[in-house]
Amino acid sequence: MSDTYLRLVPSDPDYRPTQDAAEAAVRLLTGFFPRSNGVRAEAEPGVVFFDAGGNTESIACPACGADLMDWWGDAMDSAHAGGFRDLSVTTPCCKTRTSLNDLVYVWPAAFGSFALEVANPGAPSIADAQRGAVEEMLGSPVKAVWQRL
Repeated sequence: MSDTYLRLVPSDPDYRPTQDAAEAAVRLLTGFFPRSNGVRAEAEPGVVFFDAGGNTESIACPACGADLMDWWGDAMDSAHAGGFRDLSVTTPCCKTRTSLNDLVYVWPAAFGSFALEVANPGAPSIADAQRGAVEEMLGSPVKAVWQRL
């Protein structure tokens, strides 16, 4: 049986909420997902990649929609070598200047130094109102990353 994790990652990879905001968001998510195996705040020492695991279907250019799966691995290796401090890239398809964080990931993925994690949430989605409440509490828009392992 596989595990599913919902991670809510601030849109700005370097954003970290206050400790009080993170703790309040954990309590809020615990109420939203009472059947989960737990909710925690995850602060990383630097920027990391929060991927969709087995849910990943494709990665595309945000400008022209071209498939970037073959190119993406090398771009990730280069960014990882620099500790993900610089996520800027130029796509090979249409030469658009963008960020690895802004590529079109199906299912969504995100780069960040902070995330809220819900282990096996017991629900297939997060409602827009719930997500909005978390964003208000954290003081930042978030990306919802559903990871299947």
